[in-house]
Amino acid sequence: MRSAFRRTWRRVAHAYHLACARDDAAKRKITIPSGVWVCDHCHEALLELHALREHVRTRHAYI
Repeated sequence: MRSAFRRTWRRVAHAYHLACARDDAAKRKITIPSGVWVCDHCHEALLELHALREHVRTRHAYI
């Protein structure tokens, strides 16, 4: 039961992140292909959300 809930929650969270990214791109009048993530700081394109999070954490973290 827990794993099914986690899987469902992950899918919902992923869908939400995709929707937010597309809305943000539309507000900025940028066309980004589906499945591509772009860093706000340096505009580097990444193919996975995990890779984007890792990129932001390692390259743009302020200590």
